[in-house]
Amino acid sequence: MNLKIQIISLLFSFLFGIFFSLFLKINNKIIYNNFVLIRFIGSFFVVLVSVLTYFIFLQKINNSYFHPYLLFMIILGYFLENLLIDKTITIVKRHKR
Repeated sequence: MNLKIQIISLLFSFLFGIFFSLFLKINNKIIYNNFVLIRFIGSFFVVLVSVLTYFIFLQKINNSYFHPYLLFMIILGYFLENLLIDKTITIVKRHKR
């Protein structure tokens, strides 16, 4: 795999980590529904759509070669999005006073 494809794969994995974090926050709202069937089906579809979306785009980028550093970038994007949201909420609350 050449360098250009690796950089695109890394960038996509990082952005997917951010997308996945936002998707899990939506899933959190589904989980707190009163109906057990809606919770189960909602969680199943969130995970299924996330994984399929990642591998479909990875198929188009680099023929679905998955390397451990791509997983690292997903995790980094996930935690960075959570950190940025927490910092943003803190700053907004501080300025509202």
